[in-house]
Amino acid sequence: MSNDIDAVRAAIRDQKSHGMSERVTVTVTSLMARAYETYRDSTALIHEDGSTTTYGELGAMARRLAGGLAGIGLVPGDRVLIAAANRPEYLVVDHALLSGGFVRVPLSYRLHAVEIVGVAADSGAKVVVVESSSADAIRAEVETQGLDTQVVTIDAVHPAADHDLATLLQASELPTADVTSEDLVWLPYTSGTTGEPKGVMLLHRGLMATIRNLMVELPAIGPSDTLLHIGPLSHLSGYIALVYATRGAAHVTHREFDATATLEAIERHQVTVMPSVPTIITMLLPEAETGKHDVSSLHTIIYGGSAIAPDKLARAVKSFGNVFVQGYGLTEVPFPLASMSKESHTFDPDAPVPEHLASAGRVTPFIDLMLVDGDGHEVKPGEIGEVWARGDQLMAGYWNRPEATAEVAKADGWVATGDVGRLVDGYLHIVDRKKDMIVSGGFNVFPGEVETVISAVPGVHEVAVIGVPDPRWSEAVTAIVTVESGATVTEQQVVDACRASLAGYKKPQKVVFIDELPKNPSGKILRRELRAQFWEGQDRQVGG
Repeated sequence: MSNDIDAVRAAIRDQKSHGMSERVTVTVTSLMARAYETYRDSTALIHEDGSTTTYGELGAMARRLAGGLAGIGLVPGDRVLIAAANRPEYLVVDHALLSGGFVRVPLSYRLHAVEIVGVAADSGAKVVVVESSSADAIRAEVETQGLDTQVVTIDAVHPAADHDLATLLQASELPTADVTSEDLVWLPYTSGTTGEPKGVMLLHRGLMATIRNLMVELPAIGPSDTLLHIGPLSHLSGYIALVYATRGAAHVTHREFDATATLEAIERHQVTVMPSVPTIITMLLPEAETGKHDVSSLHTIIYGGSAIAPDKLARAVKSFGNVFVQGYGLTEVPFPLASMSKESHTFDPDAPVPEHLASAGRVTPFIDLMLVDGDGHEVKPGEIGEVWARGDQLMAGYWNRPEATAEVAKADGWVATGDVGRLVDGYLHIVDRKKDMIVSGGFNVFPGEVETVISAVPGVHEVAVIGVPDPRWSEAVTAIVTVESGATVTEQQVVDACRASLAGYKKPQKVVFIDELPKNPSGKILRRELRAQFWEGQDRQVGG
């Protein structure tokens, strides 16, 4: 045996002497370059008119668009903001950014131009890719903020844009960028603990870990899979699209959600996988329960953002079968921190729903997770504590915000999530949020930014924005307002002010006027007390 070991050691020494001991570094860019070749004849994109794009063609388009971006002055590491609706061209942009070594800054196209251009300024984005319908507003705001950011329209030529996607795609192919595992690849934005947007730096090594971790939790992936993206590619669907693209799956995109169109698309395209959020699943149920649509091809629905209310999950299982997989994570620590498999979703839909189905699932293999008290000490099993996590997919920090990074980064690689939960029989239950974030329809709404807008309405004295239970949206954004003495403020004034400067899903669905907001001795508004009256009798203090 010792002779065998000596022989192995000698071989290793020989490899080192010949320069053969270097580790192979795989980045998301190199991983996709390999996929374009491996699956070159497999369908990558299915267009609205029924035409298709293969992975070989997608790779060539990605390299040409990367060449077009380089031709207008971009170099690897430059940020490109994309705020567009789901469409095949969105995925082409995503792949071009990877191929060219540019950094993806995804935002909801529903955001106000002020918000989009504000993030462009913060990230230093050289290019903003938008719908032609929003080009005028984006151009005006770029000029107002004095930026030299170039505007590219994704769908058509527009006089307010500097360039359009179709023209940039006529460039010569740019060789695939030589990036490293420590290079920045994605810069999604989150408000974190305040209403101020912060860029979350995800490196190639972190995004590679996310891809690996998802592959472990999901059923086998391959070119026989077809995905339907009904949720925004700027959010959950963007992560899932990337994972499935590495193994040659086909992608169908829908610009807007419509229950009938979604179910028809599943049947027409023989869709096998659908990323979603509980709100969309709930909105599908009335039409799905009619039995008019054949959804038998669908073997996996991946959902996140929150757990599904048990009664709705029971109905969904009856309609779609045992196809559900849940993933839990954050922008700062991408999912899955915890995951609930199809096996864990198995239950008799006519019997009481097991308690664990209201959880976020079990902690995934490549993640360390613990629950801590206010002093950072781990709590006992079953006790409530803040969720701390660490793993390879952790963010590298907040973009240009070391102080904010220090607030969530703890010793030994731990990151404080701001979510509060408990572990029961190995399942992580999220029961509250240390942060005051609201999840409405799968979108994150941060009270601070909404409160800032409402506070500027003439006559408003104070305001607190909270989430209250809502059967459709999981949580409804609700503004609790006090009015200055002698002033008059209407609900319509508050809603109109929010509509003028915020995304539609952020405006309050209800405005409640009261005489005085509850506060602690230091004068801080006690949102928890405001929320308590609406959440009384609820099992959890978050929507689902």
